[in-house]
Amino acid sequence: MSSHTSALMPPAFMPSEYGPALRPHVATMPSMTSVSVRELFPSFAEPLTQGDPADLDRVRAATRAALADVDMSKIGAGDSVNILASEHGFGLMGGLPYAEMVKTLREVVVERTGCRDVRLRLAIYRGFKEAEEVRDHFGFAEAFEGKVKGLGPFDRGVEVETAIGPMWLVNRAFDADHFIHAYYDDPREMYFNRLLYKSFKSFCMSYARFETRSVYHSMFGNRSGSIIPRALFDSDFVQSKYTFSSVLRTSPAGVTEIDATDDLYAIDRRITASHLATYGRMQRLFAEIEDCVAVWDGGRWGYYLHAGGVIFGVLLTNHHDSFDLDIPVVAGFMQVPGASVNFTRNKALRGIVVNQAWVGAGIPYVTMPFTSPMYIVGDEQGKLWRDDPTNPLLMDRATVVDTVEQGIEQALERGKTDKLMVFDGSYGHITCNEPMAALLREKAPAVDRMVQTELLPKWLAQRGLA
Repeated sequence: MSSHTSALMPPAFMPSEYGPALRPHVATMPSMTSVSVRELFPSFAEPLTQGDPADLDRVRAATRAALADVDMSKIGAGDSVNILASEHGFGLMGGLPYAEMVKTLREVVVERTGCRDVRLRLAIYRGFKEAEEVRDHFGFAEAFEGKVKGLGPFDRGVEVETAIGPMWLVNRAFDADHFIHAYYDDPREMYFNRLLYKSFKSFCMSYARFETRSVYHSMFGNRSGSIIPRALFDSDFVQSKYTFSSVLRTSPAGVTEIDATDDLYAIDRRITASHLATYGRMQRLFAEIEDCVAVWDGGRWGYYLHAGGVIFGVLLTNHHDSFDLDIPVVAGFMQVPGASVNFTRNKALRGIVVNQAWVGAGIPYVTMPFTSPMYIVGDEQGKLWRDDPTNPLLMDRATVVDTVEQGIEQALERGKTDKLMVFDGSYGHITCNEPMAALLREKAPAVDRMVQTELLPKWLAQRGLA
């Protein structure tokens, strides 16, 4: 049996008023260890970075290399350009790689076109202070000479005619002569988007008014929803202002490359094939976990905290193969018409310990307090959750504990499990305890073979990528 090795530290994250005061990470506990995702799946390529600030030169160089062949002739020296950035990119590996790509985009556009009126538009959800926090934390005010503004789904809209009828975009996103789509390929809610046109999602979920955004979330299912962002992207209005896309590419191992071109459909095909091969393996490995406790230990919403590049939401809902399109509905609360509401979830998840995470701020944790015991560390965090109007019943069922050690002990005992996985924002490795590490190492080889020989060919063929 191999000797115990200490856990690797997760990437640093942005402090925020939407979360508690920063506390020590679970990775510092003596019982924690780390499992490398490239040990589990050797086919994963060596990344440019896993979020280390020392690696930002690599991100900058990769961005410049990707932009070298991009046509920027639409942009004149006297024109205005909006670089559109979306919120969850700043939660990937601490946000530094994404921020560096965005800053480098501006530098190259100014150098190549002579255009000085290059603005940053930060598309944020409903946390109205978040754009200011992002601007200040990543130094965007200086990098963009003060031309930085946030935008959200309740800002003034602009009506756009699309192939499926009129929709509403946020005016501030498109109030320049041109825009650049600065995005990231983090699959996050793979149980929703199912890797169907993921690269277009922000045209609805970041750049659209609430009315149109709600159509995507509430009136379409897991597969048909992708028609909304594509209809917006393909509209005459958007195409008249669109220049090109620059996408931060990832695998569970970390940032792999920057992909830049004016053909977003081509980028999307490349991302889909890559994600099915890499995130598909991680998703199926998580499905092999029969019992465990999860810890939230990062600076974003709990749903979206990563472990080995995969968010907690995948573990929560991982009771179906999200990528198999022969299965019509995969998320428990995306219902078949006429069926009763079904709050299903992954019964392997025996408890959730919240060491540190953002409170709801508009995100309802619909099923969790009713299906998985929750342990909230500290009175400060307990008050934040109790005061959150999005989750009024959560604290009636959650337990406040004094320390994360106490929460973990209670969760493991009540859940009758010895396995613990920490969602702390890490790419490249999974923070966990020794029983979980042993399970992942045991299950990975069979998962690797199954995905390569059985599942991946099917997933690709279903999407016309065979």
